[in-house]
Amino acid sequence: MLRLPASISEDYFLGKIWQQSPLLIRNALDTDKIPCKSELYSLAENDAVESRIVRELASAPFWQLEEGPFESGFDKDFGESRWTLLLQDMDKHLPQLTSILHLFHFIPRWRIDDIMISYAADQGSVGPHVDEYDVFLIQAHGQRRWKIDTNAIENDNLLPDIDLRILRQFETEQEWLLEPGDILYLPPGVAHWGVAEGECITASVGFRAPTSHDLLEGWVGHLLETGQAERFSDPQRPIINPQNAAEISPDDIDSLIECLNSAIPQGKEAMAEWLGCYLSEPKPHLYPDLPESDCDLAVIAERGIQRHGVSHLLYRRADNGITLYADGESFQLPLELAEFASMLCNSESLTGNDLAPWLQQETVIELLEALYELGSIVSEPRE
Repeated sequence: MLRLPASISEDYFLGKIWQQSPLLIRNALDTDKIPCKSELYSLAENDAVESRIVRELASAPFWQLEEGPFESGFDKDFGESRWTLLLQDMDKHLPQLTSILHLFHFIPRWRIDDIMISYAADQGSVGPHVDEYDVFLIQAHGQRRWKIDTNAIENDNLLPDIDLRILRQFETEQEWLLEPGDILYLPPGVAHWGVAEGECITASVGFRAPTSHDLLEGWVGHLLETGQAERFSDPQRPIINPQNAAEISPDDIDSLIECLNSAIPQGKEAMAEWLGCYLSEPKPHLYPDLPESDCDLAVIAERGIQRHGVSHLLYRRADNGITLYADGESFQLPLELAEFASMLCNSESLTGNDLAPWLQQETVIELLEALYELGSIVSEPRE
């Protein structure tokens, strides 16, 4: 469990703090699952891992960003201070980190984006900046001093000519020195600046917050890909005065809008179905590998299954059934399988004993076979 202060329940946190005010939580969790420096260095050399290094410079432009992967011994190029290694989506690459995500079980799974882990040399930082999403900053090893500024951020308050959104001006309102196991929660829009005091490792749990433009782009793209285009037509239209031939009439505007609306499904259900697929899609570079062999139900029944590390399993309940979403695909299930859908989507792995009561149902067998073919689940390896 996340060790919240005695005066703060999960319900209080969501009602009074979430997206409203920062919160420092001392000794909030155990950090033994978070990798050490040598493990992070190895991951930085892996071309399947998104990695970056941010360096602070003595002169303009003052900050420099380098993209990975990096060659062995890369740290020798950066010196002993004022640089930070950032590794994205660590929960997808290191299964042991999923236990950290479970600490935030009171927030819907689809809202969680990833765990980013950073190693900072002494005085390492990524500069004062602001995120447009909620973040829990977990101190794993060493110490980091965090400063925050809750003033509104103006668009012109960014350093020019660098590939980082670093603030030009930052006024410290509060600051804390975080020790291993401490967490600092920050709502969207709160500027913050963390500086390592000695070497340190920090894990950042970031939350997904799509913009209206993100959703619109995805929804319209889906409609263009799957919908049938209706061509504008205007039979029996009235004759017009030749002197007004260049006018777009109110009637034509109405007809064109009607043609446009014909491409948009009416009602909530079609959009809800798309949203389930959209929210379950992995990031483009993190799709699961397809299996090399067919699904063997006997093996699954014996060993159980585990969710692929990059896969997203979600479900939605409706009056007429359950829709299960896996990596952008949807599967219809009867209401009597609601318990199974919940168990499957909320678990990282299921044993053969967990599955046994359900393997008598053909719908469950078909679902497991489909998820296996997608790569969303794999059979548990034999110990």
